[in-house]
Amino acid sequence: MKKIIWSVISLGLILFANWGIAKLFHNHFLDWSFLTGLGATILIRFFNSSGGFASEITNAKLQSGNEENDLKMEVWTKLDRIERRFQMTPSVYVGICYTVIAGIVTVVYYKDLIFN
Repeated sequence: MKKIIWSVISLGLILFANWGIAKLFHNHFLDWSFLTGLGATILIRFFNSSGGFASEITNAKLQSGNEENDLKMEVWTKLDRIERRFQMTPSVYVGICYTVIAGIVTVVYYKDLIFN
């Protein structure tokens, strides 16, 4: 039940973002659907993973000399390296499905423009 709720919430947020971007730029809803789905999928993927570039930067900054006045702390132990992990969630599946369906619908809708 929880997975269904998160899937519906994710789909609602993607649709709302798509509608908002289309209204902001005075375009048709379909014009932004593929890019919105792709952006949402990348965002969800980024925030559902651990390790990687952002974790490396955070650990490096924490272990550095901390010359800044804001951070007056020193780390006496070496932090263990965080292994890269990613867990597929219903939100990721919704984002991928939305992107694929939006891409197919966009190509079908604009086939005369694309292939001529």
